[in-house]
Amino acid sequence: MARRRTRLGALVAALTVLAAGLAPVGAAGPGECPAVVDERSLADVGALRDWTATMAGFGLRGTGSAAHRATVDWVERRVRRLPGMVVRSEEFPLLGWQPRRNDLAAAGGLALTGLGTLPVAGAIPYSEPGSAEGPLVYLPGAERITAGNARGKIVLRDFPEVDRGYLAEPALERDLIDAGIAGVAGLVVVFDFPLEQVRGYWEPHPGTHFRVPGVFVGVDEGVRLKQVAAVGGAARVSVAAQRRAVTTRNLIATLPGRSAERIVFDTNTDGNTWVQDNGVAGLLALAEYFARLPARCRSRTLEFVFASAHLHRSAEGSERRARVLDAEYDAGSVAFAFVLEHLGTREVLPVPRAGGPGRELVHSGAAEQAAWFAGSPRLTEAAGRALSRRELDRVTVLAGIDKPDPVRVPPQCSFGGIGSHFHRHLIPTTAMISGPWSLWAPSFGAGAIDHSRLRQQVLAAGDVVLELATVPLAQLAGDYPEQRRARAAGAPTCSHQLPPEWAPGQ
Repeated sequence: MARRRTRLGALVAALTVLAAGLAPVGAAGPGECPAVVDERSLADVGALRDWTATMAGFGLRGTGSAAHRATVDWVERRVRRLPGMVVRSEEFPLLGWQPRRNDLAAAGGLALTGLGTLPVAGAIPYSEPGSAEGPLVYLPGAERITAGNARGKIVLRDFPEVDRGYLAEPALERDLIDAGIAGVAGLVVVFDFPLEQVRGYWEPHPGTHFRVPGVFVGVDEGVRLKQVAAVGGAARVSVAAQRRAVTTRNLIATLPGRSAERIVFDTNTDGNTWVQDNGVAGLLALAEYFARLPARCRSRTLEFVFASAHLHRSAEGSERRARVLDAEYDAGSVAFAFVLEHLGTREVLPVPRAGGPGRELVHSGAAEQAAWFAGSPRLTEAAGRALSRRELDRVTVLAGIDKPDPVRVPPQCSFGGIGSHFHRHLIPTTAMISGPWSLWAPSFGAGAIDHSRLRQQVLAAGDVVLELATVPLAQLAGDYPEQRRARAAGAPTCSHQLPPEWAPGQ
């Protein structure tokens, strides 16, 4: 009997060791607080997919639109049910732009005088509602739009040839502003891709109301338009949209911790694809996870900011929140900001088009290249460890994306997205972001996202928060306090100027 008990004890001991070896990452013993996130405790892949599907199901979530309000209401219902969460809103006004039937493709129109209509990929966001007709002229990208070459005409312009679509925004915005100043009748921007791939494309996104109607077309339509322009043809461009005063809101959910010092998460709630606003799913998963931890395991207070107006950057909600944190930081109430954007993305690359002119966009089979920005050494180290632990490839940890200026504070201004607002206000900041073609092209749908990868990124974010939970503010901050003192003494800093809500005109 004694021998049987000995064997049984040995078997139990062996199974205990085996179980320990197979325990999920982050599993803590009874009464212990986790050092990293327990994979069993975070929303699973199915839940994350369902949440992103729900947001996409609202349709185009233009800032302040009914679909956007419904999205924010849905987020609010989810966070309000979490234990201990305190929820409030910050409302603010803006001049909204709403396309017909909440559909960019339906809102755009293009007709060749005497030759019939051509299909369009969509109206250019925030272009002038109404219609205008004029001679069709093709101006290559190197030629600036001026009154001398374009007044009263329908200008045909190629979409800039860039590695990723978001890189074209400055050129698109410049053309729209130049067209308004020059007295152009209308603007037609030609993609080098088939129309069905860029239907409903949303760029640029400064939230600036332009003074000229504009539409996007695909490569096949562009070939026809250039032929008509070459023989002196004319065209009519129309945009069926409405400008109206609306209000929108930042939704702020606060989970109290043992300290009043806050770790502030931020993402945007407006979007037009499965990619643009899917940071919401990441924040919801983290909010659920931390709300279910014992209160004693939350060393710091956690603030989840579901910000508005990223598609209307002239009223950017993340900038509004960054200004508040900037004013509060020196009192010691802010630990760091953590921004999540465009998670789990699959790489989309342009390749020569089979059976037609131009190119087409295809999935490469790899993850989209992503950046994890970090503004201090301690934040950088934690990001690197989390990436290694969660085995996330094709992610680079960076101090910024622009050229450093050693005189300016901070030396680099851009974190590639809304993380820039916090960093420019000299709040210790870390931010995840990617920028695939599917960021603004709704045609890729759910296929734009690898939700397993999205989940690994959220796990990595949670790991960083747990690792840094008790690290003193001075260690988290790195050079930020010195930069704040230099700013107070008059050192040059990054601009906080937002785009204008109205573009200049004649």
